[in-house]
Amino acid sequence: DASLTHRTREVQQAMTDTLYGSGYAIQLTAFPWATKDRFPWNLNPMIKKLHSGVRRLTRISDDVIAERRERREAGDGERHDLLDKLLHLDRDDLRGHLMTFLIAGSETTAMTVAWCLYYFCLHPDIQDKARAEADQLGHDPQTIEDLEKLPFVECCILETLRVQPVAGLLPHECVETTALDGKEIQPGTVVVVMLRKAMTALFEGGTQFKPERWLYHDGSGVDRLRARDHLGFGGGPRQCPGQSMALKEGTILLATILRHFDRIRHSSDVSIVRRKSKITHEPENLELVMQR
Repeated sequence: DASLTHRTREVQQAMTDTLYGSGYAIQLTAFPWATKDRFPWNLNPMIKKLHSGVRRLTRISDDVIAERRERREAGDGERHDLLDKLLHLDRDDLRGHLMTFLIAGSETTAMTVAWCLYYFCLHPDIQDKARAEADQLGHDPQTIEDLEKLPFVECCILETLRVQPVAGLLPHECVETTALDGKEIQPGTVVVVMLRKAMTALFEGGTQFKPERWLYHDGSGVDRLRARDHLGFGGGPRQCPGQSMALKEGTILLATILRHFDRIRHSSDVSIVRRKSKITHEPENLELVMQR
């Protein structure tokens, strides 16, 4: 209906402002005071865009939470989605999760698939193998059973997340005194993991793009134990709650592209592709040619 369409446009604009503003603010990490929402820093149009987007996302999230709780109290039936499962949380925690779903649940999947297509340009043999698996399915994937028949395609997504994680940094705030590599860490200290450096270390496989590393040794399917602890999703008990959905989205999108397009290649020279860092790492100059 009209109200849903209006909210969709509003969310889209708020997300765009937040992402672009955040990408600019990241460049000012050495000057955190310059990103504050106060005079004179908020005269900067990018800083103004950032805080405007965050305020709108906050308001939209609060509205969605209030509407869902009102429906539940009115006995309007339980909806079996992630938001419904988290309604027991207080408003601030629930708002944080909902804003994460909105921001991290779209751009990250799109960037991962884009990077995967970049690696397909570098490794046409891997592209052909993934396409053969998608073609063998016989139709675009629609069910869990379909996805289970696409282990190599999913492994391409997992490997892309390893060698080109869309988030460059993984920050964690220390909540109690602990030690890291022999150094004492005090509560309140933010420890940041450099994801790409950690996941492309030699003992993790280096920078070689090798999707089959995520399969069982006999190639029978995805090694779920290893995939579950993928550092690209944070790992541990506080890992990304959208991991399962993100992998399914990426696998469906990639398999669909492979089924409908052949010979995916760069329009000129794939070596001109560069990693552009905003709030996510996106492939710059990735201009593709596909044959139907």
